[in-house]
Amino acid sequence: MALHKRILEWQAAHPNVTWVGWSIIWLVVLVLFFWPKPAG
Repeated sequence: MALHKRILEWQAAHPNVTWVGWSIIWLVVLVLFFWPKPAG
């Protein structure tokens, strides 16, 4: 649980970096979800 606390503290100190990071993660997730699958 100590690691999670450190992550939250780091995010609180770097809100913009966290926002950019989550935006990239969501972009990748959406691209993988909506990317057309090859037939077959």
